[in-house]
Amino acid sequence: MRSFGAVKRSLFLLCSLAPLVAVAQRAPKPARFDAAVVAIIVPSDDPAHAELNPAVQEPRIVLGNRGTETLSGISIRYGTLGFKPRMFAWTGRLAPGATTEVQLTHLIDMAPGLNTFSVSLGDPNGRKDKNKADNTRTATFTAAPILASPLTVRMRVPAGSTGRCYVENTRGPLPLDKTWSAAADTVMQERLDLSPGSYLLRVADEGAVAHASVRIVGPSGDLIAVVRGKEKTGSTYQFKVEYGAVVGPGPDYDAELVRLPGRGMALADVFTAENAVLVVTNSQGEPVKQWPVPERKDTAVRIDLSEQPMGSYAVKLRMGAKEIAIGTVDLLDAPPR
Repeated sequence: MRSFGAVKRSLFLLCSLAPLVAVAQRAPKPARFDAAVVAIIVPSDDPAHAELNPAVQEPRIVLGNRGTETLSGISIRYGTLGFKPRMFAWTGRLAPGATTEVQLTHLIDMAPGLNTFSVSLGDPNGRKDKNKADNTRTATFTAAPILASPLTVRMRVPAGSTGRCYVENTRGPLPLDKTWSAAADTVMQERLDLSPGSYLLRVADEGAVAHASVRIVGPSGDLIAVVRGKEKTGSTYQFKVEYGAVVGPGPDYDAELVRLPGRGMALADVFTAENAVLVVTNSQGEPVKQWPVPERKDTAVRIDLSEQPMGSYAVKLRMGAKEIAIGTVDLLDAPPR
């Protein structure tokens, strides 16, 4: 059994250490001056930013004040690694604990493929920043593809859809601006002679079920990209145009099956890089109908299976040794007599 004296000494030791423990656990005192790069919105491959804020826009960041003094000015050094950095002097009034979005100047430098964008802050209000750890932030982003002009933009708009498709020059007027309210399936096509620069193609589709489908075709007739409209959020395709740009091969094909009113009625909208065959097969895999599809041409094939018996019919695209499923047409009742 421990003596009373030993217990007393232990209690004394605990009481002596208690204030030291409390001091150690106390939160550090906020610095008077502490600026931070909270986020890089543009450019970034972060899914929260990349699609709606593509890299061909001017840089945008979120600046935060984590100090106790109001932030009124700070220098910002920024740029893509491998390129000459730029400077921006921000002025304003940012209260302690607040954040603000800052748009920087100049279009973003980019090399082909994956890039890293860096942002570093100077001293806030010309006073020493007590916490340098949050003064620098980097973000990775994928460079916009470089295309040659002219480009052909073709859009199929399903019945019952409304929306807008436009090409935005980040430093000029809109070279393309189409709105639609389609009572029937509609195709719109436009040739664009674009000068060198940075561009965004946006598709804002308000259709409840089906969505607009856009193909971008290059000057040699190759398919460059396919953009499907997304309900409410829209879709964006970013690109740059340069004189004499050598564009690599794009998708081998694009195919879409659109259901039409009536039993067994559908439309196959197809573009292929090589000659192909559109085939409809029954549930046993036997060909029921087929059509040739010429290379590098938009081909719309109207499919009529109204005389076929009940069952499920597969629509396929055969390109050489490849067979690609496009969709199915289900007949749930017997054909009319």
